[in-house]
Amino acid sequence: MELFDLSPYRGRRVCVALSGGGDSVALFSFVFERAHAYGISLSALHVEHGIRGERSRADAAFVCALCEARGVPLFLYSFDVPALARERGKGIEETARSCRYECFARILREDRADVLMTAHHGGDNAESVLFNLFRGCALTGAGGIADRIPVGDKAIVRPMLGVRKSEIGDYLRAHGLDCREDESNADTDLSRNFLRHEVLAPAAARFARLEEHVYAFSRRAREDDEYLYALAREALVQDGEELHIPADLPAPLFCRCVVLAYRRFGGCADHTAAGIAEARALCGAHCGASADLPFGLRAVRDVSCVTVLRAGATEERREEEFAFAAGEFRFACGSVARVTACAASDVSEAELRSASGVLYVDADKLPAGCVLRLRRAGDLFAKFGGGSKKLKDFFIDRKIERRRRDRIPLLAAGNTVLAVFGAEIADAVRVTSETKRIYALR
Repeated sequence: MELFDLSPYRGRRVCVALSGGGDSVALFSFVFERAHAYGISLSALHVEHGIRGERSRADAAFVCALCEARGVPLFLYSFDVPALARERGKGIEETARSCRYECFARILREDRADVLMTAHHGGDNAESVLFNLFRGCALTGAGGIADRIPVGDKAIVRPMLGVRKSEIGDYLRAHGLDCREDESNADTDLSRNFLRHEVLAPAAARFARLEEHVYAFSRRAREDDEYLYALAREALVQDGEELHIPADLPAPLFCRCVVLAYRRFGGCADHTAAGIAEARALCGAHCGASADLPFGLRAVRDVSCVTVLRAGATEERREEEFAFAAGEFRFACGSVARVTACAASDVSEAELRSASGVLYVDADKLPAGCVLRLRRAGDLFAKFGGGSKKLKDFFIDRKIERRRRDRIPLLAAGNTVLAVFGAEIADAVRVTSETKRIYALR
């Protein structure tokens, strides 16, 4: 009886997560029987959680005997999960799962195996889909259990997700395999057990292909979700410590951009919609409107986007200035002004007219005492083409977001601004046919 296709693992080092329960015993036996034919080097891993006392230790002894009888190396780990759960402030089930996956990853990172197989099957996947839907989830949750979790260049894999629970039972009976039963699996006070026994079992009696159909749906949902996340990654723009989300993105992409922003700032947002609606609402708000987000983040409405940044990241600004000269000048806020000196003959007419963001000024027209600094109250800009206006009004006319104005380097003499980096120069320092020496501002 073929449970799944082993050919993708031909010639690989496979470690099976072996709890001693029927599902993992079936997986272990299936791989063991075919290991020689497929050139597979087989090992097993067992985690004793310290939750069920003597019964838990008996499970470990059963697994040890099973592996010893077949000559299969076993990696055995033991934890005091209840104590760890108290220490970490987590639930026992969550802590137990965390311990298991720490061991799975360790086996792979220590290069003891190429893949780590777990015995998750179609019934487990159906439970996960319903659990996520009932708890409240987006398309990611409807994708159920992942077939593969990368760990470096290796992976944790779930090859039996397309296998029905009944097929695993048939396999165990056909091969006369003994296994251990975790009595806690019958406790319907636990949500997943309730779904398994009180919801899915009666439904499966009516819909014979329930697990198969839920699995097919979850794979389509996962593929769609991964495609939308790929589009969202392309749309999300990182600028230093800020992430910009185009305000005109369709809602499915915008919301995923917010989740990606959470992840990049170190938040864990796979299963929460917190703050996403608030960020989305900013798309229709006025420039400068903001909303607090989880994980110490804030969203701000800018001219054409919604920007996600750390709350308070732009509140402090130092009064800094550098004597103007060729070189690279770094401000505490993270902005960098680069000044390059060159002969006028080295800069073409095309470069002078380019919209690349580089500004060119006549070096000999600069007054004494010029400095590089950030904006200050009372600044005036003698704009290109003549005339002057308050720097604040220039920023407003150019639709430069209020938050960015404090980060833009300026070339100034007193309160007269001669160049706004990345934007415009004053008429008084423009390059002409008479210019001999040039400074390029980046």
